Amino acid sequence: MSAVLGPEMTPQRRATALRAFHTLPREDRRDAVALARQGRRHPDERVAAVAYWWAAAVLQPRWYNRMPFWLPMAVGLVLFALAFATDFWSLAILGFLVVVVGGGQVRQRMSTTPLLMMMRPPTAGDVPDEELRA
Repeated sequence: MSAVLGPEMTPQRRATALRAFHTLPREDRRDAVALARQGRRHPDERVAAVAYWWAAAVLQPRWYNRMPFWLPMAVGLVLFALAFATDFWSLAILGFLVVVVGGGQVRQRMSTTPLLMMMRPPTAGDVPDEELRA
């Protein structure tokens, strides 16, 4: 799973995109993600635009979004092996936490990448930050 990243957004715009998505009804959010996984857009252009910008806000170009999905799993397994080898069980707990966080990252990428791969609707009435500066 390669790292698909959204456009760079200011913190205010990112917060606005996250709030807008969470104000949508739960059914619309679920439908937008499910339809994107099938390669289809949500029929309501407003919901499609909000879902796109939510995915762009979640998948910002940060180090943890650029990291390969297998890396936290490998680090967790190494920590487990060290815990068994040294009989230092705090490392096993740390390894478990690293694996859980890595699983959360994989789940996040799996749910947001299809939304981000959709083409942004031209009639969304939404302008990315780069176009605002021009």
